[in-house]
Amino acid sequence: MASSSAKFLAFFALTVSVICSDAAATPTLRHGQPTKTWCVAKPSSDEAALKANMEFACSESDCSAIQGTGGCTHSDSVMSHASVAMNAYYQARGRNSWNCFFNGTGLITITDPSLGSCKYV
Repeated sequence: MASSSAKFLAFFALTVSVICSDAAATPTLRHGQPTKTWCVAKPSSDEAALKANMEFACSESDCSAIQGTGGCTHSDSVMSHASVAMNAYYQARGRNSWNCFFNGTGLITITDPSLGSCKYV
């Protein structure tokens, strides 16, 4: 049977690892406030890759903003639609850097890309 000090050390180590892993996933400003981040399409990405990103992201997350009468349907730009779809996937999956990779075509930003009625979540 484990001693109470061994149990405490195991609990402490687990707590620290959870806190550290959570902190690594959430960027912060200097004052300790969590920074909101978004995933957008890299401007140098080709259209075929962005269309593939949209297809994948929309199969895994809510893309209603770029479908039907959503707030981001006004633009016919593949870059804009891909950014919205990629961000929906990124947000739904916990804002981890690897959820914005998209074969090197994603870019994480701290600047809100929302424009007019097109609001990024």
